Amino acid sequence: MGFTRGFSLGEEVGWRDGYQLGLQRGAQIATELGFYQGFVHAWITVLEREEIAKQRKMVALKALLEMTKNFPQVNIADEDMFEKLHKIRAKFKQVVSILNINTQESELHPEGEPSSPRPEMSF
Repeated sequence: MGFTRGFSLGEEVGWRDGYQLGLQRGAQIATELGFYQGFVHAWITVLEREEIAKQRKMVALKALLEMTKNFPQVNIADEDMFEKLHKIRAKFKQVVSILNINTQESELHPEGEPSSPRPEMSF
């Protein structure tokens, strides 16, 4: 009887903790995606007035925007959400490079992402 009761109590606490962690992680991901969308909208507005070298930048920005809009809003077992998030982050880095933005000297990074490069590990 003690094992069964302990197991069920542990299971209940585990579900509760998992739910809270899921809420927190979901909010972090949503904040990051919102950052990317706001970034894209701001730059599209700026580039609409620019004539030179605009095409490549606009294509990259619109691709990033489309990726963020297509990110799943519910947890589907068949979809690898973290792989999609990784691709969005890679596209963001590409866009920042195309726009020639120096992220080292600015606060241009989504919440949770380090603003400075990670230190190299040496052994």
